[in-house]
Amino acid sequence: MTTSGTGDNASAETLCPGQDDGAPTSRDARIGRPLALSPEDRRMALVRAAGQVFRRDGFSGATMQKIAAEAGMSKRTLYRIFPDKRAAFEALLGVQQHGTPLSPYGYRPGDDPRAELQRSLFSLTRYILSPKRITLTRLVIADSQQHPELSESFHRLEVAALIAQSTERFKRLRADGAILTDQAVDLSRLMIGAIIGFRQVAAMSTHPTPEQDPDDLAARVAQVIEIFAPALGLSPR
Repeated sequence: MTTSGTGDNASAETLCPGQDDGAPTSRDARIGRPLALSPEDRRMALVRAAGQVFRRDGFSGATMQKIAAEAGMSKRTLYRIFPDKRAAFEALLGVQQHGTPLSPYGYRPGDDPRAELQRSLFSLTRYILSPKRITLTRLVIADSQQHPELSESFHRLEVAALIAQSTERFKRLRADGAILTDQAVDLSRLMIGAIIGFRQVAAMSTHPTPEQDPDDLAARVAQVIEIFAPALGLSPR
């Protein structure tokens, strides 16, 4: 098995022969090694380790050896789960598909639509501006010229997923009569862009990446909602 640009070109079977992360041995028990992980726990441990390596070393500087070492597992185990570092990177991006950065939908007839818009846009933009996501965005921009496949993976698993979630939320608000517009999709994108705008640029150019001030971000979300209120069909305050 080969990997693109990783320098880890040995087959999985020849990596650390005889070494595995399976059932614990009597020696494991003597030295206090934790019991063997379930397949899903093992995979998630490798995803977390990959995230640490990618954020620290970038995609170009990451290797399968580093990821395995970060996880405290053998390369043989890593290759059984992820054939190359792009697969590990896509798994890191795909973790969000098991949940959503959006707050739970809470609008009910008679509620103030601004409250649901505030919750939804705040949770989504706070996720986009979080240090971990900013670091991954910076990584993709820095390494995409050498590894163009990164851009495709990032757009498919990160950007497209966020667009789909925000679009679904605005369409649901429209269906429930909370907002009155035929441009729900366009407005959701414009509002998110107006909120993150300079904050994303500033965060990406600052090391270490700062946490966003939640009160400042919430105030910006409220400001953007009022700017777009006429287009959303909201009654004036």
